[in-house]
Amino acid sequence: MKLPKFLNFFTKRSSSGVLNPQPWLTNLYGGTVTKAGERVNGSAALSSATVYACVNLISDTIGSLPWNVKQDSEVLYNTPLQRLISKRPNNLMHAVDFRRAMMTNVLLYGNAYALPTRRGNQLGSIEFIPPENVSINETTDGDILYTVQTEWGPNLTLTPEQIIHVKCFTLDGYTGVSPIAYAAETVGTDLAATNHLATFYGSGATPKGYIKLMGTIRDPERLKSIGSDFDAQYGANNSGKTAVLPEGGEYIPTSSSMADSQFIDSQKWTTEEICRIFKVPPHKVGRVEGISQNMSIESQNAQFVTDCIRPWVELLEMEFTDKLINNKEHYIEIEVDQLLRGDTNTQVQRDVSYWNIGVLNANEIREKMGLPPVDGGDEYMKPMHMSNENDINNGKEERPELE
Repeated sequence: MKLPKFLNFFTKRSSSGVLNPQPWLTNLYGGTVTKAGERVNGSAALSSATVYACVNLISDTIGSLPWNVKQDSEVLYNTPLQRLISKRPNNLMHAVDFRRAMMTNVLLYGNAYALPTRRGNQLGSIEFIPPENVSINETTDGDILYTVQTEWGPNLTLTPEQIIHVKCFTLDGYTGVSPIAYAAETVGTDLAATNHLATFYGSGATPKGYIKLMGTIRDPERLKSIGSDFDAQYGANNSGKTAVLPEGGEYIPTSSSMADSQFIDSQKWTTEEICRIFKVPPHKVGRVEGISQNMSIESQNAQFVTDCIRPWVELLEMEFTDKLINNKEHYIEIEVDQLLRGDTNTQVQRDVSYWNIGVLNANEIREKMGLPPVDGGDEYMKPMHMSNENDINNGKEERPELE
């Protein structure tokens, strides 16, 4: 199938079902209405500071890692695919923006798509496709087809082998589940609390209440005027001024304070719940209260890599390798070693230990440090206690005896 220079523009219409709505349908109706009174969808969820921090952290981390095409642990620098995944997948995006866009969409909407295009037999580009422009349908024969909506012509109908599809966790095996849709109540509570705080300060941080007057005022307009005048003079823009009430008037607040409404506890709870949804340790988004002091920063970062980042890396490596590479000896690997590095002393101790037992040679250690190789640095150490039985020369050729 010959594809035009394309996929720069898409319409935002695709078929969808009630039980598994596409993102565009949810957005069309403003998202899910939560019990807290907030409408939540992928875009609205980013208004939550915790959601934004989690999504930004994960997408930035994945986006900044090196992606390489390898064979037998060697990077194939001169292949077209290596240039695409490491430099610029398409004309509109460089590699970091492409990866971040993929991760942001899969975290907010449960699915992210990309379309490999070819010029003859050569891979020409990897085009990012907004998830709202893709619908997934099952044929009567049980086959899965992807329909991509475009504005330049007819829709594209693709098989699973023709499109890169990164899913969040899935219930049916071929459509991803949006974490925001399933956690809408938690996100909605966080948004409602944020709006409540904004309203609180927007009112001058002064509890609303009523003015108690002595005597009787029968004119309704006069009563409204007293209240309006009070708000105008002592509201948000004039907070801190000395209030002067009508003769015999007494101001009685009725709203509870922020502490009474347990606002702080609510914010802590929603932060921890949203972090749990994205598998991000709370300390990575600034929530350090309650973190065990017995865990070092390196241990906490390692936990983030193993519990959150590593599963995404495995998924991305598998999907991109399967859809972009035909040679069974080649594969795509995302390097996570940089994230697992500890402090300098820990690195030195680890490298010396590996060098002593022959796991690494000197030049391999120098390469990790960005240093050039040295003569004799390719030899591996072999400790005496690890040599074969009765090998008094430790694996080296026996030296000739002196005459």
